[in-house]
Amino acid sequence: MGRRFEPVWAHNSLSMTDLYSLFMRKIRSTLSEVVNPLRTDSNMNYLRLRVTDDFYTELLVTTKIERVAVVGGSLEDPEVTLIKKLFPNAIIEIYGIEQNQKFLDLNKPAIFRESFDIVLCTNVIEHVFHHENFARNLLSLVEEDGFIWCAFPFSDMFHNSPKYYSAGYDPEYIEALFDRNGGIYLRSGIISSKRGYLFTHLLQDWPSEFRYKKPFIGQILWTLGLTNSPRPPVKNIAINKLVICFYLSLVSKKFNSEKMFACGAWVKIGRIRIPSS
Repeated sequence: MGRRFEPVWAHNSLSMTDLYSLFMRKIRSTLSEVVNPLRTDSNMNYLRLRVTDDFYTELLVTTKIERVAVVGGSLEDPEVTLIKKLFPNAIIEIYGIEQNQKFLDLNKPAIFRESFDIVLCTNVIEHVFHHENFARNLLSLVEEDGFIWCAFPFSDMFHNSPKYYSAGYDPEYIEALFDRNGGIYLRSGIISSKRGYLFTHLLQDWPSEFRYKKPFIGQILWTLGLTNSPRPPVKNIAINKLVICFYLSLVSKKFNSEKMFACGAWVKIGRIRIPSS
């Protein structure tokens, strides 16, 4: 006699929480063949990923790194992760206004005189109101043969952290800023994407790499908690947002360096050699 089939809900020992967990595991298993080939293992947003790629090719390939200063960031920053992987013996120090950091207020005059090989400052200048002091502080940390890597938004949405003063900058502005404060402009880059630009200004969002590539299905899976990213409020699956995401899936996702739909940018700065007295 064949075995009698009993559905999982026939067992009184299973609570509603257990049933929900079983249901979600089944959904994840069913969608795994669709999701896994598309999504990235990283929770980085698409723009930070492109900036990190440029950081690698511009600095890490040809530069020997022993000492690194991270200004306004943390040890979890993707650029720092790359450095720790390629230069495991590098000394990394964190400067900022948070606890367990060397206190540095970029709005105030420079107080340090250090000699780091690389000074990293990513997505910070839009939260600083005194740009002359910003440049002088970074220059006070880098050695004469070292480099400053400064990345920033070109066109961004409002976000406090803790203050927010500008939606973005043209690299030419940052170049001029460092030039008049003792820096040497070496190179810059613009990361432009119509899809990324519209993501920022229509959805007020910085999508992950997976959601950038697949806006419509990505929005659904993200809202249901089926991606690597933290689950957002359910309102993100509202009809108006899905319509926007469907439209974004039809917009070009190619990257270039044109300013029309520029999203982010970076500059690579050196320091003028100071004559010994």
